[in-house]
Amino acid sequence: MSTKRGDPRLTRAYRKARLDVLARDGYVCFYCGNDATTVDHIIPIKAGGDPVNLENLVSACQSCNSAKGSRGQGVFLERMRTD
Repeated sequence: MSTKRGDPRLTRAYRKARLDVLARDGYVCFYCGNDATTVDHIIPIKAGGDPVNLENLVSACQSCNSAKGSRGQGVFLERMRTD
């Protein structure tokens, strides 16, 4: 993950939200059901998604999170369905 100065993922609030989401979702990837170690923004930060709102975050495995990138959830899920 490339981070820049001012990146909201570097804040204490984000780190807390990340742990809260992983616990809430049972450390299970929202997309594939494997073990989750990261969280994904349903609406990407780049597209104006709130970086710490728990309703904008889901648990994700590293593979799914990387594959989704900065695409919206709907686009990613449709692509997973057709691949």
